[in-house]
Amino acid sequence: MRTQSGRHTTREFTQRVAIVGREETESGTAYWVELKTSDPTRGARIERGLFAERGGASLDLSGLDPVAPDSAAMPGEVRELRLIRYQVLTSDKRLYEYPVQSARAPRAGGEVSTFELFEFDPSMKAVRRFDGPDTLRIGRRVVPAVVERTFRVGSDDWADASDSGTVSRLVLAQTYWRNAAVPITGFARSLFRATTVRIPIPMDSTGRPLIAPLPDSTALSAAASAADAGAIPVLSSTELLLQDLGADAVAEVTQKPEPAPASELEGDNGGLIR
Repeated sequence: MRTQSGRHTTREFTQRVAIVGREETESGTAYWVELKTSDPTRGARIERGLFAERGGASLDLSGLDPVAPDSAAMPGEVRELRLIRYQVLTSDKRLYEYPVQSARAPRAGGEVSTFELFEFDPSMKAVRRFDGPDTLRIGRRVVPAVVERTFRVGSDDWADASDSGTVSRLVLAQTYWRNAAVPITGFARSLFRATTVRIPIPMDSTGRPLIAPLPDSTALSAAASAADAGAIPVLSSTELLLQDLGADAVAEVTQKPEPAPASELEGDNGGLIR
C-alpha cells in the first residue's frame, strides 16, 4: 500500500488480511477478520473485525467473459459485509474492544483509517458506477476483475474566499478492481483519492443563502475525473494492490478482549489518534 496525505511524505506499508474465524450472530453468519499493518518505521498494528452479511446484498461477477488463464477463479459473488465488532491489540499486548465507529476514526497525521479501506460510514450514500471487465497481474498470475467506481461527498461545507457564490465540499472517489476469488472484500486493487468540489449556493427570493445542495452523480463524476487528470489538488491518495492469496490462515490474536479504557473513549475516537 502507498498513501500520501496533505504535505506528509508518502508512506509505504503492507497489510495481512486473514479470515480467522466464523461465528453465528443475530445478523446471521459473521466472520472474524484480522488486519495486520506492518510499517518498517512504525512497527506492526493488529486490528480485528467481525463482519456480518448485509441482508443478501452482493455483487454478481459470474457473467464476465473468461479473459485470462485464471478465469476459473472468477465465478460467484462478492458478498457485501458490515462491521459489527471492532478490536485492537495494543503495544502492551492487551486486546481492547472499541465502538464500531472507532474503526473509521482518523489516524495521526490525517491518514485514512485501516478498516475504512473495506467499509465506509453507511450514512454517506455512494454514487456507484461499473466500468466493465479488466485484468490484473498479481505476481506471476493474471486474473480477471470488474472495475467499480464509487463517489461520496461530505456533509460539511466551507466558503471559498475567491468566489462568494460557492462553497466547497469534500469528495472521496474510489476505484475498485474486484475479483470473487478474493475473500471477504473482493478487492484485488483499490485506488482512492480525497479532493474537493465547488457547489453554487442557492438563494431565496430575498437574496439570502440557503443550505447548499449535495452535488448530483454527474457533478461527482466530473469532480473525480478532474482529480484524476490533476486539475484539482488531491488532499490525500491511497493505493492498495493485492500481492498474493493464501489459505488456512491462523489467528495471531487469541486472548479474550476487554472493554477499552474510558479515558480512550473520550471524543469517540477510541484512542486511535493518540
